[in-house]
Amino acid sequence: MMKPVALEYDIPFFDVDAYRVVWHGNYPKYIEMARCALLKEIGCPYSVMEQHGYFFPIVDIQVKYVRPLLFEQKIIIESWLVEWENRLKINYRIKDKNTGEVFTKARTTQFAVAMPENITQYVMPEFLVEIVNAWKAKHD
Repeated sequence: MMKPVALEYDIPFFDVDAYRVVWHGNYPKYIEMARCALLKEIGCPYSVMEQHGYFFPIVDIQVKYVRPLLFEQKIIIESWLVEWENRLKINYRIKDKNTGEVFTKARTTQFAVAMPENITQYVMPEFLVEIVNAWKAKHD
């Protein structure tokens, strides 16, 4: 498994419902925040992908709500790449910062789309594979 990148977050009031439980629609936001942190850490944020002429839309997202997140809870969102040769597949865990207990598990899948032609790629662009492999070699 690739080393996870961790992002800390404190649950704000505007993320919760009347019961002070995080609204389920905010979980994709948390996952997006973690994905951006992971891609930045690897050295391939979305801006670099765009400079190379590609967009990487989400084509699948899976979320397993293990326990509800609550107002003012301090969490750690971990993310790590599990596949990057044919598509980007990223796993996530949302844990309580104090106890380490897992509250949420998730996975996203993204394909490369060559722009401006808008052509889906079924093999990752070489620049991305090289960047990920170099980062992985330094951190494994």
